[in-house]
Amino acid sequence: MPLDYEKIETDCVGGLRIGGWEITSCHMPILSNSVIEEYAHELGFNVPEMIFGNNYLSIRHLASGNELRLRALDALKMVDTSPHSAKSVQVSIAENWTESSKRNRSDITDVIRPFDWTFSTKYRGTASNGLAFVPSETGIDYEKLMVREDILFYDENILYEDDLGDNGTSQLSYKVRVMPSGFFVLQRYFLRVDGVLFRIYDSRVFHQFGTDYLTREFSTRESS
Repeated sequence: MPLDYEKIETDCVGGLRIGGWEITSCHMPILSNSVIEEYAHELGFNVPEMIFGNNYLSIRHLASGNELRLRALDALKMVDTSPHSAKSVQVSIAENWTESSKRNRSDITDVIRPFDWTFSTKYRGTASNGLAFVPSETGIDYEKLMVREDILFYDENILYEDDLGDNGTSQLSYKVRVMPSGFFVLQRYFLRVDGVLFRIYDSRVFHQFGTDYLTREFSTRESS
């Protein structure tokens, strides 16, 4: 029997309430320069040029309040800032780009420390209100995802992006789709350093309505 659902639609938020879950996706404008500078001070490194810090995906279980959110700031907190992180992708443009970035934002250079200039992040979402993931041998049922179903809600959104000084692309984004049988989320970190490297970090989340758990998988791919 098909589940009843309620659409959520505001100026910046779309989504559904279905099967005891609320799935919402928010689209807001790019952060202002002043807020981006606040991010840089908080994080201690020059941040991506385009941050959609008010964008988010929320997956919330209505009865328990368990929630998984995808947010730019939390993802950037996982960028490597170890002493050798700036050389994690060793190319001739890296040092020139970081120095140029400092000059372009001279007002915040006092907080700059070494960091992964590609903004690579293995962020998998922010769990709250008791939501926890544990290792499991049960993975996502991709055959079930291939079954043709109505799409009750679909959205895709960018959390941050940078062109690495015109030398490539670094982007964190997500896609979400809700079907009568469940929902599926793909968050992807994508990196292209021209002539040097491709890198993809994928975090996937799946829930089948009628079950009492979420399944999350994380994978990495890299080619030079």
